[in-house]
Amino acid sequence: MDLSIIIVSYKGWDRLRKCLESLSSFTQSQFSSEVIVVDNNSADGIIHEIEKSFPDFRFIYNKVNGGFANGCNLGAESAAGECLLFLNPDTVASENATGKLLLAARSNPGYFIVSCRQVNDQGKESHATGQFPNLWNLTGFQRTLVESVKGRKKEHSDNEVAFPDWISGSVIMIEKEVFRKINGFDEDFWMYFEDVDICRRVHNIGGKIAFFRDIVIEHNHGGSSRINLKTSSITKTEVLISKHIYINKHKMGFNKFSIQLFLVLNNLISGLLMALPGTIFFFIPGINVKARIFTRLINYYFKAIFRLSWISPRSVNFNKTEQIG
Repeated sequence: MDLSIIIVSYKGWDRLRKCLESLSSFTQSQFSSEVIVVDNNSADGIIHEIEKSFPDFRFIYNKVNGGFANGCNLGAESAAGECLLFLNPDTVASENATGKLLLAARSNPGYFIVSCRQVNDQGKESHATGQFPNLWNLTGFQRTLVESVKGRKKEHSDNEVAFPDWISGSVIMIEKEVFRKINGFDEDFWMYFEDVDICRRVHNIGGKIAFFRDIVIEHNHGGSSRINLKTSSITKTEVLISKHIYINKHKMGFNKFSIQLFLVLNNLISGLLMALPGTIFFFIPGINVKARIFTRLINYYFKAIFRLSWISPRSVNFNKTEQIG
């Protein structure tokens, strides 16, 4: 089989249905493919109704909500395709675009990971690439400041293909043998930065990350990460947590220490400033969520101190030993 398309789902049913409907239209004339849906323990029964609507797809039921990396790895374990395409459930992919990605991956052995432009249903393009984290680009303010001094850097030229440091996990195609060689996604990450991490490891073994500007897949953000206030606060906290995990894994010595210290201080100071209004205007969801994030972050830091580990408490690897460096 040419391609296994793997989708990790947690609720967000309307967008998942739209995603699967787009994949069910594939004629299999350009390439052979299978679709694997991994449900991350949604536990409301609706996924079973969706499974009945798509009898040709394979559904795997995760016993826990182990996060994006865990779900992707679970789907990849039983994948039959030579290439793997990891798609977010809030994407809509055409057979033509998918076929072009597959051809690009197969025609360029040095392109270990390939992806493409992502545009929502209103025509707005997502920011789907970036540079590896360092002390000077950890926050939005830092990135804006650097860009204003140096001039805005165009990550993509008019060329058909660009080679960024990392690409978004919402659309990732990779050969199954390469995926196995690098041991898949790192399950220390529950959500976010697992895509940056896998790209870093691909770079480490000499592979390229290729981003094709002439291929487009629809991506409508926020399908499962913004279901309600609780879910939104959890996922936004995980962005902050996952930075710590990435830095702990890929930086060394004083550089690692200085970045971790900067992140802690920045998160606590900025988090407190944003949380204070949330305690007063708790009835305004957009403000209240800031207070929830700060509370979760404080809880995470206390656990990190006592466990000597940066790992997310939601990770399936949380009970394994990982010392803070």
